[in-house]
Amino acid sequence: MSQGLASLRTGSADDDDFKRDDTVKSRVIKYFLFCFFVAMNGQAQLKTTFLIQSTDEDERIDLSINKPVYLPGDTVLLVIQRNDSTTTASVAPMLLMERTAFKPIGVNTYLAVIPQSVTPGSYPVRLKVTDSGGRRFRYSTECVITVEEYQDVEKISRYVRIIPEIGSTNIRTAVTLNREEVRNLQVHFDRDSIRHRMGPQFLRITTTILLRDGGSVPSYERRMVTYRTHGDVNRDRQMFIQYRTAYGAYANIRPEELEAVRVPVDSLPDWAILCIHIEPDYAIRIGAVDRSNTMTQYFRVRGPSTELGFSLAIPKVLYDTRSDDPILYGNTSATVRLYFISLETGNRFPVSLGVGMFGVNSPIDLGVGRGGFAFSVFMDMAELIRMVNASFTQKVNFGIELDPFFSFKKKARVLLSAQAGFSF
Repeated sequence: MSQGLASLRTGSADDDDFKRDDTVKSRVIKYFLFCFFVAMNGQAQLKTTFLIQSTDEDERIDLSINKPVYLPGDTVLLVIQRNDSTTTASVAPMLLMERTAFKPIGVNTYLAVIPQSVTPGSYPVRLKVTDSGGRRFRYSTECVITVEEYQDVEKISRYVRIIPEIGSTNIRTAVTLNREEVRNLQVHFDRDSIRHRMGPQFLRITTTILLRDGGSVPSYERRMVTYRTHGDVNRDRQMFIQYRTAYGAYANIRPEELEAVRVPVDSLPDWAILCIHIEPDYAIRIGAVDRSNTMTQYFRVRGPSTELGFSLAIPKVLYDTRSDDPILYGNTSATVRLYFISLETGNRFPVSLGVGMFGVNSPIDLGVGRGGFAFSVFMDMAELIRMVNASFTQKVNFGIELDPFFSFKKKARVLLSAQAGFSF
C-alpha cells in the first residue's frame, strides 16, 4: 500500500510538473503577444504630454492619436492617459474642426470622424477641464490632427481639351489656322469631369514653334493647377489660395485660369507648326510616372499662298534643242524662284517657276560660249518626298528642269536638265 501511495504521489508530482510547464508556456506566449501589440500600438500612435494647472491641483496628461496623417472620412481615435489617479478634475477633448466633435466610447477614449468636405490642414486638439470647484478651463495642446486630401493623377483626356479648335495628333496633318485663330486657342479644364478623391491636378503646358525649314523657336512653358469644383464659391477660393501659397511655381495663377488658360505663344512665323504638349507636373505629384498620360496637338499657322526663294544648284544638261550649235555649259546655276504653297498643308507644290543664270562657272562668270540667262520650270522630287515625310530636310532640292535659255551671241534654245542643289 505504501508503494501504491508512493506511485500515486509520483503521478501527482508529474501532473504538477506538467501543469507548471503549461502555465509557463502560456505566460510566455501571453507576454510575447503583449509585447507585440504594445510595439504595434507604439508605432501607430502619436503621443503628446501636456501639463494642466488649476487653482487646486496640477496634473500631467498624455494624449495619443492613432495616425500621423488623416484623409477625409477617416476616424480619429484619441486616448487620454491620466497620470494622477487621485485627481477629481474632469477632462474632455475638443477638436477645432467645423462640424466635428469627439464622442466618448469608453473611459478616456474618444472618436471623431473627419468630414468629407474638410479643408486640408492642421487642426489642434484642446482640452476642456473642470476642476473639483466647478471652475472651467481650456488649454491648448501640442496634439494636432493633420488632414490631407486624396491625391491622385487623373487621366488628362478626361478633363482637358483645346478650344475652340481641335488640333491633330499627327504633325503631318496639323490643323491650319490663321494667326488670330491660333492666338485665341485655349486649354480648357472640364473640372466636373475630374473624379472624386483625385485632389488637385498640377499640369505643365509646353508650346513649341516648329519652323518649316526644320528649325524651332525655344519652347514656352506654363504651369497650371485645377481641381474638381466643391459646389461652394467660398470653399473653391479657399482651396485655390491654399494651393497657390503652397507651391511657389503656381503663385501667378489667376482664379479664372482654373477653368481655362490661353495657349502661351510668342512668335508665329508663316506656315510654322504650333505644338501644344500637356502632361502632369510630376515634380509636384508624388506617385508613379505614366508617360502615356499626355496630350499633344498640332496646329499650322496659315501664311501666303506664294513665296519667293533663292536656289543654287549644279545642273546637268540632258537635252538641247540647238545641239548643232553647242555651248560649253558651266557647273553652276543661280535662280530666283516663285514657290506655290498649299493652303491646307503649308507644303510647297513640287513645281516652281524661276529666272536666273544657268550653266555658268560662277554666278558672276558670264561670257560667250559658257552660259546665260534662263527661265525655269522645275519639278522638285524632294518636295514630293516631303509630302510623305515631314522630317525630310527643307533645304535640299533635286529634280528635272525645263529651261528656255538665252546666251550671249548664241541662239536661244530650250534645255532639259537635271539638277541638285540648295534653296534659301
